[in-house]
Amino acid sequence: MQRRPRPQPDAPELRLTDPSEGAWVAGMLEAGERIGHAASIVPVGDPAPYGAIARIFHPVPWHHRDWERDGTAARLRGFGMVPEEFADFRDDPGSSDGTVHAYGTTTWGRVAEDQGTELHAAAQWADLARAAADETSYSTGDPALEYAPPESGSLAPPAMESLAEVLLAHTGTPEDLVLGLWPGRGWMDGGSALFGPAVVEATGGRHSSLPMPPAFGPQTTRSMRRGTGLLDVGGGYREYLLVADDGTRLRHPAWPRALHPMFPAGDRTEYQSPNLAWPRDRAWALASEIDLDSTLVAGPADLIRAICTHPGLEAVGVRPNTDLTVFADTVNHRDPAA
Repeated sequence: MQRRPRPQPDAPELRLTDPSEGAWVAGMLEAGERIGHAASIVPVGDPAPYGAIARIFHPVPWHHRDWERDGTAARLRGFGMVPEEFADFRDDPGSSDGTVHAYGTTTWGRVAEDQGTELHAAAQWADLARAAADETSYSTGDPALEYAPPESGSLAPPAMESLAEVLLAHTGTPEDLVLGLWPGRGWMDGGSALFGPAVVEATGGRHSSLPMPPAFGPQTTRSMRRGTGLLDVGGGYREYLLVADDGTRLRHPAWPRALHPMFPAGDRTEYQSPNLAWPRDRAWALASEIDLDSTLVAGPADLIRAICTHPGLEAVGVRPNTDLTVFADTVNHRDPAA
């Protein structure tokens, strides 16, 4: 049995927070009516300590396979779809289409407009986007345009930056936060592996994969691997590593990511927004459930109003009993047996 790799000597340690600091969160989440309701995802409680809840929809990645086709760029820019990346295959002899591909993100509302569906508080991606079994949705008016499902468990930048600025403006302790990270991701404790021809070539054919070292130092890695020092929610349903933050990681949650010493080049960060977050004064609470393509924030009504009206966020108010499970969208109707 292959042993998991040890942390690298220079791997950083996180400023861990005792799980007792999150006991109030765990108690409220366990009091949620049932799994999938907003009250079981973000700490609301009964009676609710917060006046309202916002659901922030994670951005939708889109891909257009023929961006420079006559009128395409102008038409889609008119819908606010500005490319963030391009891939030019016009001079690529290996390309079968020889076109310019464009990539970016858009909103659930834009996809709903395209598909003739409705964006509402309990909307679910597959129903709203009329997605096929692979969960990719194709535009009804442009066969070269497709929408990928939003990322689950993490709110991407720049939306997270926008949300963080709103949150930090609505607490008296903006430099004293607690962030919760779900420790089950391989890049955190060394469970990931490098695969492919590059590994085979670099090892002289001895290996087809190499385990990745943990991203963090021995203390942090020990807590994750042993399950000690973790906030337990729901009797083991979810566990979270609690980390102290001065607001920096809330704004820019890019964490150190270890690379195998044999392959030192490349990006050494991993973007992951916090799965839980709250300020020391508990003015609000945030949750990005690992299986949910939205982030929830519970807080006072003025905060929720600021989130829902922010131009950089797509958000709506939800109730504690709003069902956010996969077949909860009764407005856009999808047959569970389909």
